[in-house]
Amino acid sequence: MKDQIDVAVRRSPKYSVFMGLGAILGVLVAGALTLFVDPEAIPTGYTVGKGAGLLLLILGVGGLFLGGLLALILDWSGRRKARKYRVGAQIDMVDDPKETARRRIAEANGEDPDAGAEAAPEAGAEAAPEAGAETSPDTTAETSPDPVAEAEGSVDDEPRNGSPSTGV
Repeated sequence: MKDQIDVAVRRSPKYSVFMGLGAILGVLVAGALTLFVDPEAIPTGYTVGKGAGLLLLILGVGGLFLGGLLALILDWSGRRKARKYRVGAQIDMVDDPKETARRRIAEANGEDPDAGAEAAPEAGAEAAPEAGAETSPDTTAETSPDPVAEAEGSVDDEPRNGSPSTGV
């Protein structure tokens, strides 16, 4: 089933890059401000290191915030400039989970997965006797397979790697 869908193509900023660059710029500005601070102008009880650390913290977080805000603004303007296209799309219907499991089991057993879907209703119709018909013990034994003989010839009993099994 083919349809056409509308898609919007736009440029979008990477928020982490903008926020990281903003934090780095904030740290650089804090370092530059620390170089221009006169140590004698600092109040008693504070050192240049404490002041630099406080500036690094405040300006680094501020730069992180401003970088994120810039990315939001650029993303908003990019949405307004988005180009819209109509493209062809193929939409697949999702299968029933039971049907998907049946197909996977058939493929694993080396059978045709599509053949099992058609054979399943026919087998059920053949196995069910008609409403007015009587069944004798001889006919039911002939139509139903012997479970022991079926288990002996099962593919699952054979080893998959080609080596004989020990039966343990």
